[in-house]
Amino acid sequence: MTTPAVEKEFFFEFNDEFYKGRIGDLITPALSRFQSILKSYTFFNLFFITLIIAEILYFFIHLTLLVQTFVMAIHLALIFATVFCYFTLRLYAYTRKAEKLIQLKIDFEHACRQITQEPTGEAEHHLMVAHALCKLAADLHGYEYRIYECPRWCIFLNSSLEKLNCWCFWNDAHFMKELLLQGCVEEHIQLVRMEPTDLEAHAGLANAYVMLSGLYVDPRTVEGLDDDRWIPPHKYNEHFSKKFRTIAERAIEEFKILSDYAPHDPWVHAQLAYSYRDLQMPIEEIKEYETILHLCPDDKETLFKLGKLYFEQGQNAKGLKIYETLKHSHYKKAESLIHFYGA
Repeated sequence: MTTPAVEKEFFFEFNDEFYKGRIGDLITPALSRFQSILKSYTFFNLFFITLIIAEILYFFIHLTLLVQTFVMAIHLALIFATVFCYFTLRLYAYTRKAEKLIQLKIDFEHACRQITQEPTGEAEHHLMVAHALCKLAADLHGYEYRIYECPRWCIFLNSSLEKLNCWCFWNDAHFMKELLLQGCVEEHIQLVRMEPTDLEAHAGLANAYVMLSGLYVDPRTVEGLDDDRWIPPHKYNEHFSKKFRTIAERAIEEFKILSDYAPHDPWVHAQLAYSYRDLQMPIEEIKEYETILHLCPDDKETLFKLGKLYFEQGQNAKGLKIYETLKHSHYKKAESLIHFYGA
């Protein structure tokens, strides 16, 4: 989901400056360990691929010398045995890699709990752990493009190497970020269980769901998408779409709770509007923007978004009325609004 127009944050207060350096000291080795896990898997693949290619080349180079059928059969059997071993061990190595990534998340979370000054069960303890997990997930953003970096003398291959990095490691980076953000959600759920009627707890959980849903959102719908970077085709599949809707709907439920407790807070309604937009629910999105305008009549940006939605939904009369209002107020984006007429 995208950033709301009306910015406001509800979080339990904790000593961010005190923990900032300590969390940073834990993140650096965690990133190095993550990179080492992926590189060890790469080394495993390269070793067997090189061995198989070498055996095949040796077979064809000495094909004329292998006059005995028995000797040729031994060489062919050796090649097939190596291929069989590779695919068998590859499945084991893939499972071990996933286990190592899970253990990395567990160890990082455990290390974070050790640096807290508050015991388990205190709000500050869970909030700090959630913050650390979220921070590591944020630092992993785009990390799949730079597991192996291009030397300066062949910088012209940088784009190709980024694509190769992403093709090899995108699933692993996504899996790791998913583990971390799910852990963040779990910490905020603990906070809600401790204080079921606390607005800050529900706001934190809603934001955690928003961050998690961002892993599954279609990148083509994200504003400011870097089109130069290659994105795996399966990022657009139905599986990701379903997971996005599931998590986004949970976020909406939390925002609805906030709306019930704080019906006059424009930030809550802005979050709901953005959630409805991501879920392609324009009627509900319009209602939220109308509520925001009722609370903040002078919010021109919200008025522009509402006018755009009116045009897109065929409510041209309402859209034109907003256009006239923005034009008379000399809003800089007023003229661009009319381009959505008939959309």
